[in-house]
Amino acid sequence: MTKFFKYLIFPVMLLVVISGCVKDKYEPAVTNNQCDTTYYAREIKPIIVANCAISGCHDGHQSTPNFNSFIELKAVIEEDDNGESELMHRLELPLSDPLHMPVDGRLTHDEQDKIEEWIDNGYIGC
Repeated sequence: MTKFFKYLIFPVMLLVVISGCVKDKYEPAVTNNQCDTTYYAREIKPIIVANCAISGCHDGHQSTPNFNSFIELKAVIEEDDNGESELMHRLELPLSDPLHMPVDGRLTHDEQDKIEEWIDNGYIGC
């Protein structure tokens, strides 16, 4: 039994222990002075860039605010005196209203829902 343990069981156990020590990617928890931009970068920013931060609109060249800047985007996300986000207000206006955004149409329901949920959850991004 001693030779069996020494030549078979011990190497198998050593292999199990070593294989359990993989280099997992450590992702620290977000603290109050940091921000997690993963959801914003993956889900929200592409919608904003494709529909709002386009040439002639909120791209930082001709019209303000510049939606390529999270800080300027944040200014229209924050609630006004009525407790409503200016961005959501503009997105929800009828297409016939001259203040409706985007000017060339409407976001899909999925896109609008993602933005609304993101805003409701604190619009995290940097």
